[in-house]
Amino acid sequence: MPANAVAFSDDIVAVARSVSGIDLDYSVDSLEQVDSLIAGFRAQGVTEERFAETLFGFGCYVGEVMVRHAGGVWTTSAGTALEAYASFPLLVSLPPQNLSNPIGKVFKAFRNGEADSITHFYRAMTSN
Repeated sequence: MPANAVAFSDDIVAVARSVSGIDLDYSVDSLEQVDSLIAGFRAQGVTEERFAETLFGFGCYVGEVMVRHAGGVWTTSAGTALEAYASFPLLVSLPPQNLSNPIGKVFKAFRNGEADSITHFYRAMTSN
């Protein structure tokens, strides 16, 4: 549900602060910290299955940065061109008519590393 994305995002901010001592402040620059955290978890050998809830939270955080800085709005994949492809039903709609899948992108970043940088994704999706 789109309305819950902010709560998931706030939860991951609290987790990052308590577990890693990192203050995620919803700035565009903080996405570099998200990239670093995800890379660190990959390097530790954490499995995606074990870490899925945390990755989902980071995806909500990335989406919320898009909402706050790029005029995005949380939406669902239902009835969209991404419905068949989106692993998760929560998307961010960006102006003018661009759909973004930040949760799916975080999972890809975890699987593929730097090739799927969150920072690059944000800049590509928002032209910022």
